[in-house]
Amino acid sequence: MNRTKTRLLSMAAATVLAMGLAPGIAVAHGGPGHGDSDHSADWRNNDDQRRLVRILRHVTDDYRWLENAEADGYQKITECIEHPGGAMGFHYAKQELIDDKTRARKPEVLVYMPNEDGRYKLVAAEFISTAAERPSLAGLDFEDGPFPGSYALHAWVWRDNPDGMFAAYNPDLSCPK
Repeated sequence: MNRTKTRLLSMAAATVLAMGLAPGIAVAHGGPGHGDSDHSADWRNNDDQRRLVRILRHVTDDYRWLENAEADGYQKITECIEHPGGAMGFHYAKQELIDDKTRARKPEVLVYMPNEDGRYKLVAAEFISTAAERPSLAGLDFEDGPFPGSYALHAWVWRDNPDGMFAAYNPDLSCPK
């Protein structure tokens, strides 16, 4: 994909996400299989998925504090995203990473929630792809993404999720009021 098209898609993604995900798009973000994309907690029994989680924890370790992510170019693109079954959190994206490629060591989006002291802490990483065909990573199919022509995959590497490591929403979280 050429740079102009990639930048246009990145700007479109940022615009849609910055609008807080319109209701029709928010439903698509959960996608088919929402909440069970990892088919339970079986990721621990899958070598590829365990490896992916280890890689993500390693490459996002410095981003557990929002200030570090912002210093590296991640910018806020949504307020807290929530639906009746749980929340995702606040999304910060590194725009130049949003394209048709999926790289385990370069998640496009980092998801944060405030802790009890109000400091934003990293809870998940999210891959976003503009690939022509639905991508997969570590044997996991991406869900429909936050904007038309996109796909997404969450990984709750810094916060337990009862719905599974790779579910879109976390039922234990709710957005601050």
